[in-house]
Amino acid sequence: MIRERIGKYLSMIRRAHAALLDKKLEPYDISHGQIFLLMSLYRREGVCQHSLCQTYNLNKSAVSKGIKKLEAVGFIIKEADLDDRRKRVLYLTAKAKEFKPRFIKILDSVESEMKEGLTQDELENYLITTKKMYENLKNKLDN
Repeated sequence: MIRERIGKYLSMIRRAHAALLDKKLEPYDISHGQIFLLMSLYRREGVCQHSLCQTYNLNKSAVSKGIKKLEAVGFIIKEADLDDRRKRVLYLTAKAKEFKPRFIKILDSVESEMKEGLTQDELENYLITTKKMYENLKNKLDN
């Protein structure tokens, strides 16, 4: 029987992954905390903050902090929603659009570095296993 805790390694992997992303994103003055927001806007611009909170199951303050950071570095702008002037929708700037290929390359390089030395079978088994673990935990939370 394996006596090591799975949660320990999941936590260590997540922290190491975030640290490597932060190291590679540092020259652009962004961090792993803005990745999901930026990726979401690369997929679809003109969304509001509330939509991003729901999409990634994040709290409002975390999304707000990420948006402020991306706005401060000149990657996004907020504009009034044409249908509801009280809402503010988010758009990418030209700077963010120019950054996209470099950003994708950084994400891909971290992904490759994380997979170094693993076989295709190991990767597939890892994904199957972690997806099952996620579903187990999600089901417990949903009940």
